[in-house]
Amino acid sequence: MKVMVIDRDSLTNQLIASKLEARGHEVQTFQNKNEAFDLLAEGGFDCVMVDPAPLAEPRPVVLAVWRNIGDAPRPYLLLLSKTGTMEEAITAGANDVLNKPFSSFDIDTKLLNAERLLEISHHLAKEDHIHSGNGMVGKAAFNQLFHSAIDRAIRYGERTLIVFLHFSNYDDIVEKLGQEEGDNVMQKLSEQMTFMRRQSDVIGRLGLKDFAIILQRPQNDAEPLDAMSRFCEMLDKFHRKFPEKELAPCIELHLVEVPQGHLHAERNVPLPEMEEAVEGGT
Repeated sequence: MKVMVIDRDSLTNQLIASKLEARGHEVQTFQNKNEAFDLLAEGGFDCVMVDPAPLAEPRPVVLAVWRNIGDAPRPYLLLLSKTGTMEEAITAGANDVLNKPFSSFDIDTKLLNAERLLEISHHLAKEDHIHSGNGMVGKAAFNQLFHSAIDRAIRYGERTLIVFLHFSNYDDIVEKLGQEEGDNVMQKLSEQMTFMRRQSDVIGRLGLKDFAIILQRPQNDAEPLDAMSRFCEMLDKFHRKFPEKELAPCIELHLVEVPQGHLHAERNVPLPEMEEAVEGGT
């Protein structure tokens, strides 16, 4: 990634730059905010890290970043702070916070979140012509909902988590059994996912083998994880209904929160314990 680091402490800039460059990132550091902001409109930065000091409130600095970005693609914005919280950073309009003193683990975690969110954003921005149907929204509409979720998080502190689902053995089914069989399994899987979502959830078709379910306004931390487990169990039962194992769809699931890009959980269907039980009984 191309990263801009803005901190009036030159030692902080050097520390972050050395850690990021050692991981293969391209880094530009600035002590002067105005000098850094002048470059933002040119675009090309994937991540911006900025310490709002000497201002006590980060909001004016965040607004200055977005104002200078203009029409350029929006980067991932990390506030640098000794005491700030994730909630305060999001309320200020940023994606997350990186607290000082930095640890290698914290830097790696935050950059991985940034890469994940940017990868999702880039994927959603790519145009395709996959038919949604079965009560699913198309990719373009889902992209709008994705960015609306980020805006709601920043404006109102509203949490949104998304379950991304990938039909991992679709190509194998088509290669072994033909396109018609692959499309039949895909149709059944689409119907199953429409059936298992809650009324408040929004499900989208993001590509030939990719789907996503938006879990809006969770009431507590356990609710998204419970939903993830429920989806896995229902998809596992669906998988085991196929009499021919080579036709049974395998699904990868990832639970991601926006605007941080944090990965809360990842699972694979069929579930390992179920797969072992089925194999042991044959």
